[in-house]
Amino acid sequence: MEKNILKLIGYLADGSDSKRRSAAEALSGADERAIYPLIKALRDVNAGVQDAAMRSLISIGGPTTAYMVLPLLREDAFLRNTALMILKEIGPEVIPLLRPLLTDKDDDVRKFAIDLIIDIRQCDYPDDLIAVLTADKNANVRASAAKALGAFAYRKAIPQLIKALDDVEWVVFSALDALSSIKDEQTISPIAALLDSPSDILRYTAIETLGKMGLPAAGGTLLENLSKAQGMDKTASVKSLLQLGLMPSIPGVAELMLDMYINGEWEDRLIVLKGLIAIRQHSAIPTIVDIAGSLDPSMPNEMDILAVIKEKLTGFDCTDSLIGMLNDPAVRYRAKTIAIEIIKEQNCKLAVPHLVKLFEGNLRDVKRASIQTLKEINGMNSEQLFLDALEDADGHVRRTAVAALGKIGDSSVVKPLLQLLDNETYIDVIEEAVKTLLTIDPQEVLSHLSEFDGMIKELIAKHTRDVDVLDKLIREDELNVKLSALTSLGLIEDERSHKLLLEALNDKNAEVRKSALLALCERGCGIEEITPLLNDADVWVRIYAIRALGQLQRPEAIQSIEPMLSAAEIPLVLSAIDAIAQIASPNNIDISGVLTPLLNHKTSVIRQRAQEVTGISC
Repeated sequence: MEKNILKLIGYLADGSDSKRRSAAEALSGADERAIYPLIKALRDVNAGVQDAAMRSLISIGGPTTAYMVLPLLREDAFLRNTALMILKEIGPEVIPLLRPLLTDKDDDVRKFAIDLIIDIRQCDYPDDLIAVLTADKNANVRASAAKALGAFAYRKAIPQLIKALDDVEWVVFSALDALSSIKDEQTISPIAALLDSPSDILRYTAIETLGKMGLPAAGGTLLENLSKAQGMDKTASVKSLLQLGLMPSIPGVAELMLDMYINGEWEDRLIVLKGLIAIRQHSAIPTIVDIAGSLDPSMPNEMDILAVIKEKLTGFDCTDSLIGMLNDPAVRYRAKTIAIEIIKEQNCKLAVPHLVKLFEGNLRDVKRASIQTLKEINGMNSEQLFLDALEDADGHVRRTAVAALGKIGDSSVVKPLLQLLDNETYIDVIEEAVKTLLTIDPQEVLSHLSEFDGMIKELIAKHTRDVDVLDKLIREDELNVKLSALTSLGLIEDERSHKLLLEALNDKNAEVRKSALLALCERGCGIEEITPLLNDADVWVRIYAIRALGQLQRPEAIQSIEPMLSAAEIPLVLSAIDAIAQIASPNNIDISGVLTPLLNHKTSVIRQRAQEVTGISC
């Protein structure tokens, strides 16, 4: 290893970029001797070498690496940023080394040290940060100290953070942010004093801070400020009051909140949404839904926002405002779809005629949402619509119609569904039809069994729990049908299904025997049922039998498995070792005598596995 490290360090000076990069990568597992050469490699002319050196230094880590990287904070922007990345990734071991830097002569170094403390989110000398906040001559450094104290919610720093509210604006912003994290009522009055500041941005930030703190005691201050506030201050006051769960009662507040919803960011919109719902502002629903339609369904965070909006609006009564969107040609299709989904959650039967009309239109997603909603809220009353939809060009619509007919459960739909199976091309629609038919009339399905192709039979085998049907299917010629039927038999706990599985253990096809074994053990099997398969002609059936015995964890099974340790097939021997170990562990059985002969086995992988299980070295 020592020779390799020295060789790799030598390669860092090679003329080949590729060789230097490979050496830098390989040194990620080296000891402290590689640290300085890798730091030098951060100055390499090749970006790939620089990146590999940085990653290796992170991998080596530790206080020594951190100590040797710290001087790079005084270098040019590239090396400084690289050092910050390395130190941040090394983490808590860096924290003790940063303490002396809080009094460094270089303003930037002091700020970098505090920024690292914030990023690493650990510090056992917060009082030193208070000293920086109160005494440092550089505003940027003081601002970082305030931010750090807020990150740790260090309550002892409250007096100094309050005093910092008289500092330059940049420091005040950080102090306000820190106080919003600490959330102490004694800070409300000093923050409120900023509401009379001549600075627009300071007033706005102070108002926001009072809202973020979430302290009901701040409500009076905000209400008083709202009575005289204008422009941005007014909207900020309304938002902060809503964050506190208070509804501002001023003329035109509904219009103001709606304007905030239209023009705000999503974080603010969700706050305002609570207010609009609290005052039951039904007229705002079309605007809320229309803007929600701009959310991208492929973005998880935006889908989370949409879920919140739907949940909130579902709490409204089924109103003309929402239903009216269904008939408005100016409403975009995405907003229309959202409106339909909300109507479904509201179980709004008043919307049924409008949904039927939309279903007869040509907008794919709107049609899909409409039939899904009709399925949930109108049931039997829309049966003819669902039957007609079986011939729709959209496979999604057909599948929903089939599911709706299954929910209705009327036997009159069996014939149309059987006809659908003759012509349908989409597997998901066929599967839904099979499930529905099995739910409504399994005997009718059985009577048509000979007419179905292999795929439909396989789906029937997958979804039925009727032993009569499965008994027929395990005798089919198609292998996949038989395997699927065996799997389903394993989910049925009765004497007949057990008997059928036992019979399948003697099938001429090894895949059938293996599936029967798995299904049998899924429902519970005994040693006497599995042991004969240890002599099966197929090696994989024997392996699955060994695994099944291991899962039983019965001590007497070891005797049956032991002969498999002498098998010629390596997978068999390995499976036998694992199964014996699986049985021995919970039963506190000493298996060293059984497995010791394998320590001298001609195959290395078997010797190694035996060593691992017994703990005995060769």
